[in-house]
Amino acid sequence: MADTTTSTELLSGAIRFTGLGSGTDFDSMVTKLVDTERIHQRRLEAWKATWEKKTQAFQELNSALLTLRTTLSGMDSLDEFLAKQTVSSNPAALTATASSSAESGVHTVEVVGLAATDTLMGTAVFSAPSADVTGGAARSMTLVVGSTQMTVDVAAGTTLQQLADMINAHSQNQNLVRATLINDGSGYRLQLRGMELGAGNDVLIDDALTTLPGFSSADFVQTQNAANARLRVDGWPVTPAPTATILRASTGLAAPTDPLSGTPGDFKFAAGGALYTVSLGAGATLQDLVDGINALGSGVSASLATESGSQVLVLTGTPGAANTVRVVDYPGTTLAGLGASAFTQTQGATDGYLERASNSISDIIPGITMNLVQAGQTTTLTTATDVSAVVDKVKTLVGEVNTVLTKIQEQTKVTTAGSQTTGALLTGNYGLQMIQQRIKNILASKGLGFDRDLDPVTSLGSVGITTDTAQGSPTFGLLVLDETALRSALNTDPQAVASLFAADYVTSTKEMVEDPLNPGQYVAAASPHFQFSSLVRGVTQAGEFSVTYTVSGGSISASPPPTIGGYPASIDGTKITAIGDDNPAKGLVIDVIDMTDGSYSGTIFVKNGKALELGDEVRRLTAPLDGPLKILENNYQDIIDSIDAKIAYEEKRLTLLESTLRTRFANLESLLGTYDQLSSMLGSQINSLPKNS
Repeated sequence: MADTTTSTELLSGAIRFTGLGSGTDFDSMVTKLVDTERIHQRRLEAWKATWEKKTQAFQELNSALLTLRTTLSGMDSLDEFLAKQTVSSNPAALTATASSSAESGVHTVEVVGLAATDTLMGTAVFSAPSADVTGGAARSMTLVVGSTQMTVDVAAGTTLQQLADMINAHSQNQNLVRATLINDGSGYRLQLRGMELGAGNDVLIDDALTTLPGFSSADFVQTQNAANARLRVDGWPVTPAPTATILRASTGLAAPTDPLSGTPGDFKFAAGGALYTVSLGAGATLQDLVDGINALGSGVSASLATESGSQVLVLTGTPGAANTVRVVDYPGTTLAGLGASAFTQTQGATDGYLERASNSISDIIPGITMNLVQAGQTTTLTTATDVSAVVDKVKTLVGEVNTVLTKIQEQTKVTTAGSQTTGALLTGNYGLQMIQQRIKNILASKGLGFDRDLDPVTSLGSVGITTDTAQGSPTFGLLVLDETALRSALNTDPQAVASLFAADYVTSTKEMVEDPLNPGQYVAAASPHFQFSSLVRGVTQAGEFSVTYTVSGGSISASPPPTIGGYPASIDGTKITAIGDDNPAKGLVIDVIDMTDGSYSGTIFVKNGKALELGDEVRRLTAPLDGPLKILENNYQDIIDSIDAKIAYEEKRLTLLESTLRTRFANLESLLGTYDQLSSMLGSQINSLPKNS
């Protein structure tokens, strides 16, 4: 019989052969038999490894495309792409930055004065922040900042610190004024600092409404006056001519004698650093208000004008920025319909210079933001295109496009050695071929919405970016940058180059018009008959769209219907709107500006630069759910999962095969052991038989 160990292992399924039963190494035999059967599993694992490499190749390509997309998103607007540089001759007084719209040139800027906030310092001195400021009784303090009035109710026993905190926390103090305690060595004082720059943002104390002792307007010293920044640019103004505030409010009243209200009310305003109030009784007329303002001696004159049948109240201040007029809102002004928002400023108070209520000014020299640092200085600003910075951006773009193209080339190349041709990992892959072709088409084609008649630059080739077509070249199939050509184009027409790369739904029109210098001959020009009105981003596509329409009897004719992009369009007065779900121009609106009878045709262009066009394509290619790369990767993963299932099946089959073989060989070894014992027993018996001599 077989030994006990063999029987136990047979029952457990963990059969191992000792070779003691027969002298044969059945364990090695089973291992080799199973290993021979494992050849299909090895093929599956090798197949899986190949698909995993393909998936990894797609992931690497996707990563390169995402890097390219990031670069494209940083240069898909004119401001991002066209780097302009402004150099200040005196950075201690004035610094500046330029946007893409800034024109190259030189400007002289004299900083006459800086914009400033209003600051008041209290003359009352207290021994500590915890000192009582009320004198033991409930008080109040009313502040007016610009057009806002706030009253702080001060309870008996309120300390100096608590007063400052109450001012800062007041519901109407939307960062208009900041109260701070200042220790000047003699004790603690209350400082009131306006937070808004510019003339008219004075911090004023209304003495008529303030009962807190030591905190009236006479108890504060103005240490800094709210002021505008004042400039002279390129010599202008030659001679400053101060201007006065002019405010206008439509009252809705038909006559000066019409009553303002059936109840008493106040009209309150600030001018020249002081507060003025006109109090009117019930039934007072608009003329009573005008007379009341004029009787104040504030330097502000009131008058009435009639517009569209309504009386307009006009307030005119005294020339000079310090005399800025501000109407104080409720609860300062309680007359209905005459708060600050009812007035429109038609002229601001200035000292006659170029003035702004900020030290950062971007609306005087087009495209240039000036940051004023020091007054009393004259600075020269020199603006030019930063050609080197733009070239570096283009170099980066070309390099990253080539990284993508190189990865596609490496994975799809065909190598021929003698008579043997070998493909790469993804040779013949339709998805990669499609991606490669899409990118190449964008790089080689005219810009979307660009016109060779009117746009000086229409393709990458015209700025020195071409594809290497020389077979055998190390850069074959990749982009090549002619830096000299790019620099030349930037120096000649930087705006045109920037538009090629970074135009963002820029529109233009074209029509063939008679050449005024050559009668009878026609040339392409911007349409004199229609113009762009609007479009819908995300709906209207970039491109060029034909326009046709007929004007009859001074209106756009519905028959034949106007068309945009070859599709019938809708009419709304002088506007024509592209419609049609399949129309790429859908949502595009043009405005007919010449309603002379006749039939008209032309073209409207919606330009997108190459950075935007390529960026949109890369965004589609790398879409995380339905992009081509993700679809291919998911398909490959499905194949890998299927192979994994086959490998798992093979594992089960081979495990069962090994178990079956071990069972059979265990039985065989047991049987051979039995026969071996029987043979030994028979041999012993034979040997024990008597031998005949």
